[in-house]
Amino acid sequence: MSFTSAAFLGFLGGVALLHALLPRVARAPLLLIASYAFYALYSGYYALLLLASTLVAFLAGRVRSAALAGVALLIAALVLFKALPILGVGALIPLGISYYTFKLSAYLIDRHWGAVESEGRLVPFLTFTAFFPQIVGGPIQRAPDFLPQLAAGSRVSPDLALKAVMRICLGFFKKFVVADNLAPIVNYVYAHLGAHPGAPVLLGFYGYPLQMYADFSGLTDIALGAGALVGIIGPENFAAPFAAPSPSEYWRRWHMSLTTWMVDYVFTPLRMALRRFGNAGLVASLFINMILIGLWHGFYLTFALFGVVHACYMTIDALTQKARKRLYKRHPSLDRLTDVLGPLITFHLIAVAFVFFRADSVATVGAFFAHLTAGLEPLAPAFHYIIDQPGSSIGVLGAALVLMEAGDWVRRRFWSVPLPGLPRWGRWSLVAATGLSILLTAALLMTSSSESNPFLYAIF
Repeated sequence: MSFTSAAFLGFLGGVALLHALLPRVARAPLLLIASYAFYALYSGYYALLLLASTLVAFLAGRVRSAALAGVALLIAALVLFKALPILGVGALIPLGISYYTFKLSAYLIDRHWGAVESEGRLVPFLTFTAFFPQIVGGPIQRAPDFLPQLAAGSRVSPDLALKAVMRICLGFFKKFVVADNLAPIVNYVYAHLGAHPGAPVLLGFYGYPLQMYADFSGLTDIALGAGALVGIIGPENFAAPFAAPSPSEYWRRWHMSLTTWMVDYVFTPLRMALRRFGNAGLVASLFINMILIGLWHGFYLTFALFGVVHACYMTIDALTQKARKRLYKRHPSLDRLTDVLGPLITFHLIAVAFVFFRADSVATVGAFFAHLTAGLEPLAPAFHYIIDQPGSSIGVLGAALVLMEAGDWVRRRFWSVPLPGLPRWGRWSLVAATGLSILLTAALLMTSSSESNPFLYAIF
């Protein structure tokens, strides 16, 4: 059941209504049943794997000394399923296995460190792992954040419900209007690198990061909005990443729940273990951390190189930080200039790394950059062929990107502000905007074919 389908919206609406009508004690069991029903529609077999993984973590968490053994079993299962495609085994990757494995591993590592108490209630723990809004593509919420909200079982206020619907609509807009209109352009560029060298390839260079951001942040918006409709506020995953002034800051704003997971459970322990080696230990920690982030997406050389490229960026960023601070202190005008140039340079660096992420082989990476710099002619025919590909509507993309960023700005500003705290014009504007968003989403559902365009991060 795709998130961008009328069936999912009907399913979500039914669950949200029952959640509002049922007594508090019945809400956690409702979400558990709904989550496993949602997952079983994807695969009943893998629903059993989800159940088994959760039981392993639940039992291992009851005995602190067994926590790391539980982590080893969970990571081994994740590695096995990630390795199947490169071994030529035509099996589906279990839906959300990367996400629920990291949720459970975080709980067990925290148990090993004594940072959390053992969870003795099975139903809430099963719900935590399988929670249907987060199972497809995160965000990766941790047990100490999720379980108290589930235990509270509070009814959703009209204020929160309105904002949740708005956020779901924003996610649909990002997916249908921005990501799915960029997809055919980017796909065509990568499939015809030899046909249109030079400037037309820039459409793929600039288009893919924007497509990925619209697609993945749209998935996150739907997930967080859906969770809020049943009383669960999830962690944010994006904070204007393409406005980041440095690669390190970019990773504090992009896929934030994964980044913080890796920092807490991989980078920081490594850095502490290697601190006696000074900068060499820092560089090693950065490279291991970023390569593992790349391989988290799949066991392919291009993903590993994606991690290497980002590790190089972050190493340079880290090792030059003190020198840059001294330079900016002597020349404040340079500091102000980097406020403008920093995001521009960082975006281009990120776009270079995304070529490794998008390409299906190292040879494709080489071909992409070779044709990117091969020349600027003939421009008109090449652009014409690319933008007229079936399914692309490049004419709406500029306005759509502006609206997407405006919607995100409003969301960041008002998501946590209670409606009574807004002026009357603000409350009525939000209500009117919600109504228009619902109408637009309904129109998009009737006219789009996103069932054939799954979310890019749903496969990880």
